[in-house]
Amino acid sequence: MKSETSYVLRGKCIITISIVLLVASIGLMTFNMAADQGEYSFLYEQVDVNNIATAAVPIKKDTTNKIITELLLTETPYKVEQNQESKKEIFNIFQEVPKVEDAKPVVAPKRHWYLPTEQGTITQYPGYNHVALDITSPRGVYEAIYPVAEGVISGIYRDYAGALIVTVRHNIEGKIYTSQYVHLSSYAPGLYVGKPVSVNDRLGQMGSTGISTGVHLHLAVIDCSLYGDNTCPELGSFYSYANYRLGQGFYGLQNLMYVPYTWYGR
Repeated sequence: MKSETSYVLRGKCIITISIVLLVASIGLMTFNMAADQGEYSFLYEQVDVNNIATAAVPIKKDTTNKIITELLLTETPYKVEQNQESKKEIFNIFQEVPKVEDAKPVVAPKRHWYLPTEQGTITQYPGYNHVALDITSPRGVYEAIYPVAEGVISGIYRDYAGALIVTVRHNIEGKIYTSQYVHLSSYAPGLYVGKPVSVNDRLGQMGSTGISTGVHLHLAVIDCSLYGDNTCPELGSFYSYANYRLGQGFYGLQNLMYVPYTWYGR
């Protein structure tokens, strides 16, 4: 019996000691957690919500003019009288820079010269005693003839061989020219000498009247006024002057605009 009682007492002691150690451990852990809590505490800052929209945000200002003005107008001990000339030069530079509102739009130069037909192919180029372009068209007599520039009708006639001819006098920026359209099959209605014409007014139809080997337009453009001045007052002087200008390198319409070998629009 004595041994059993000792065993029971020993067991109770062990259990009691274990409980005491457990409680002590829990207490120690609780103390450590309380001590460490200060290291992880959160700090709060009071914010004025009413004034949050007016927070101090840096604003970028254009201080270029201010800096330039200070450099130009502020006197320092290191500036001398010669700097006055430099100031004037800088001010002049700023004054000469064009303002955007003063800039003028770029305007394309007015076009003066046009091809005489909607469709055409060159069959002969200017040469001595033939200072003109010969132009044919797949439309034949249905190809309309137009002035190569705006002007005034200066002549409507037949030559000695019976060719129907129209001449137009042009004043292009103060320079006088005469264009001659030969071998027409018919005249456009309403033509008369002195009639103003534009580049879209029809003069007649392509043809083969007079001395001709086929339906085509004989087009001469000379820088004189046929029937109007002392340079070429009549047809004889017109042809003589044309040969004279050919020798100087003037070939007519080719000197005034680009003329392709073949075209399908004016």
